[in-house]
Amino acid sequence: MFWEDRFRAVCDEVILCTDDGSAGMKGFVSDGVERAIAAHPDIDEVVAIGPLIMMKACAEATRPHRIHTTVSLNPIMVDGTGMCGGCRVKLGDTVKFACVDGPDFDGHLVDFEDLMVRLRRYANEEKVATERWSETCRMRTLAATAP
Repeated sequence: MFWEDRFRAVCDEVILCTDDGSAGMKGFVSDGVERAIAAHPDIDEVVAIGPLIMMKACAEATRPHRIHTTVSLNPIMVDGTGMCGGCRVKLGDTVKFACVDGPDFDGHLVDFEDLMVRLRRYANEEKVATERWSETCRMRTLAATAP
């Protein structure tokens, strides 16, 4: 596990979650959040950093407990200037840009559904670009011919 030792060195408790149970508990990060809430009813803040679907699940796990949940929307940033609009995020009735207004926001206000729909918009183009890259990537060719 990446940096497990570093987290254990600075945290009172580390709950590892893996989809297959190969390390820590079998389950999603949101399952770990729910386990922590059950064991520690005095939790007053959660910070979630990772894929949108994981941050959404963490925010939904904390919502019924009214635990302040900060999500970091850096995965949606493109240019870092606010000019492209790719990192636009709806927060209730407000629109912000992750790169200039964030990237950290109240997870209970983020419209994750809108974000995930927009991120899937170019899925076909990304697939074509990946296939084209893998057919022409010189690094792949060099690795295949290396002694």
